Amino acid sequence: MTPTLPSWLRRRRRLTVAALVAAALVIAGARLVRSIRPAGIATFEVRAGRFVREVTASGTLKAVKATPIVVPVQTGRGQKIAALARDGTLLKAGDLVVEFDPWEAEKEAADGKADLAAAQAKIEKARVDGGKTARSLTLDRDVAKEELSHAQTFLLTDAQLFSRNAVIESALDRELFAKKADVAERRLARNGKLSAADRALAEIEAGKAQTKVGNAEKSLRALRIVAPHDGLLLLEKKWTGEPPFVGDSLWPGQKVAEIPDLSQLEAKVFVLEADAAGLKPGLAARLSIEGRPGGDFAASVVRVDPLAKPRDRQSPVKYFETVLALEKPDPSFMKPGQRVRAVIKLEEAESVVAIPRGALFEKDGKRVVYRREGGDFVPVEVTVGRNSVSRIVVENGVRPGDHVALRDPSLKPARPNAAGAAAGPAEAPP
Repeated sequence: MTPTLPSWLRRRRRLTVAALVAAALVIAGARLVRSIRPAGIATFEVRAGRFVREVTASGTLKAVKATPIVVPVQTGRGQKIAALARDGTLLKAGDLVVEFDPWEAEKEAADGKADLAAAQAKIEKARVDGGKTARSLTLDRDVAKEELSHAQTFLLTDAQLFSRNAVIESALDRELFAKKADVAERRLARNGKLSAADRALAEIEAGKAQTKVGNAEKSLRALRIVAPHDGLLLLEKKWTGEPPFVGDSLWPGQKVAEIPDLSQLEAKVFVLEADAAGLKPGLAARLSIEGRPGGDFAASVVRVDPLAKPRDRQSPVKYFETVLALEKPDPSFMKPGQRVRAVIKLEEAESVVAIPRGALFEKDGKRVVYRREGGDFVPVEVTVGRNSVSRIVVENGVRPGDHVALRDPSLKPARPNAAGAAAGPAEAPP
């Protein structure tokens, strides 16, 4: 037979069991509350203010206008550098930029002058010889004419007074002298034409020689190139990556250097394709020169390439080449080729509600924020709009004055050595 416990003992046991159950419920409830109302979660107070979306880009300064210095093309052959100003030299108008070896041009000029002298000697010889021959032929013609005149004067025609043979002989003499006079006249005329032809050929040779001399002298003048205006000399790198040097041979028309106009500078920068939404001419920008402390310089977008292209053949990442115009370039320290960093203002709006990117989460396929209500964090679905690198515009769902969590309060903090990681914030729409 089981002994019966006193009633007071049974009541104490029931109270003890009830107390233990209550304690267990309190502990479980406390754990549940901690999962919904975690302690130590940082919050962000929602406020309406100015929203700015900017993009950063890097590039280099370049001159709007630059005078190219190229190898002369007059000679039609390569040239060897005899003297060259140093890269980065500040030049004044008239300063020597580059001088090429004049040996071949000087030889051509000397050969041309020799050819010209020979041609002029031929012209003089043709003139002298032609004159001498013309005088001799003129004398022959005059003698023939005189003989013809004499034969005509003393022509025997009366057969009654002179014998038949004398009359015939007199007629033959007249005919002979007439032909001699005609031949002499023709020889004189032919000599004049031949002499003129010889002189013409010699004059053609002289003209060719004169042209050769003129071209050689023009080439000699072109071999010395001076600065057409003040500016900074920038040597052009060859395909090997090195600039030209004294003794280097360059082909006709090859660019040796350029002298930019430092009063008009612009920046060529590259904007990542993923960040270029809204990029267009007319946007304001700020520019800073790498390695130079000081303030930024105002600029504006003047040109954007229509297509994004990779900067490097080895990389598939694409960029939009963008040109910025400086409002007030300072030639005293701004030089073409300097590396710059630009911040382009793509968008700006006032009285906009925006939250940090870390305050937006994804839950059940919806974008939510955890708004603090009393001691709890309540998920609230929101409608988001534009976004920048650090902030997202909220168009509906929260109001100024709300406090939103900066991490998901429904997730336990990840342990330092725990495998895996908690889901991160939701991605904002592009």
